[in-house]
Amino acid sequence: MKITFKPIIVVISAFLSLCFPSTSVKAASDFNFNLYGGSTNFWSNTIFQIPASYLSSLTSLLISDEPFYGGSYRYEIFRLKEAGEKVPIYSGKFFGFKAKDLFSNIQYGLKVGWSPKFSPFGVYVSCAYQFRRFEADFSQVGPTTYKFNSVRPGIGIRVTPFISWLEDEKWCPILEVGTSYNYNFKVKGAYDNAKDQFNSGMISTFGIGMRNQKVAISGGVEIDHYNVFNTDFTPDQGITFPYADVKSTHLNIFISVATEF
Repeated sequence: MKITFKPIIVVISAFLSLCFPSTSVKAASDFNFNLYGGSTNFWSNTIFQIPASYLSSLTSLLISDEPFYGGSYRYEIFRLKEAGEKVPIYSGKFFGFKAKDLFSNIQYGLKVGWSPKFSPFGVYVSCAYQFRRFEADFSQVGPTTYKFNSVRPGIGIRVTPFISWLEDEKWCPILEVGTSYNYNFKVKGAYDNAKDQFNSGMISTFGIGMRNQKVAISGGVEIDHYNVFNTDFTPDQGITFPYADVKSTHLNIFISVATEF
C-alpha cells in the first residue's frame, strides 16, 4: 500500500502544535486529563483544537498557575476495495481547503489517566465523538456520500520501561497501547440511510516516543480492525448483498506534544 504521507508534515505539525495551549491539565499528583479536538485536515485541525485547548487552560487556572503547552496532528489513510479492485473514493485532502476537506474527519474527546511520576506503568480511559465523511463509487450502489457520527469509549496502558533514566539521563522512552470501540449512532448513505449497512468495531492504538520531566513527544497509529461496510447487508429494494465484496483499510497516523507533570 502506497502512502503519500511526507516526513515534512510531521516536522511542521510538531512545530505548530507547540504554539497552542496544552490540552493536558493536572488533576492531582498522580492523575491527568487530556481534552482534545481536531481533524485529519491540516487547517481545520489547527482551528478545531483551539477551543479544547482553551477549555483546558481555563480548567488549569482553577488548580495550577503553571503554563501548559501541547497539541497534536493526525493524518488519515483510508482505502476501499471491491472484488480486489480499488474503489474511487474522496475522503478529504490533508492540505485541502474545500468544505469536504475541512470537515472530513473530526474528533473531540476526553482522556483521563493515572500515571505516577516515577512509576513505569500508567493507565487511562477515554471517550471521544467522531464525525467522518467520504464519497465512494461502488458498482451496485453508484456515487454516494457517506457520513458517520460515532462515539468511541476506550482504555489503555502507558509504559515507561526505563523510568530511572528520568533522574539519571533526564529523559526516557515511552510506549502506549490502547483499544477503543467505535459505535455508529447516526449515519447517512445509500439505501435510505440504513444503519445496518455499516459496521461498528474495535480500534487499536500504538504509540512510541520520549519524555523528560516536562515534555513528552510521541507518534503512533490508530488501526481499525473492522470492515466499514456490512458484507451481509441486503436492502429492501431487492438488491442482494451490495457490499459483499467490499473491504476497507483505515488508519490514522498521529504526532503529539504534551506537557508532563
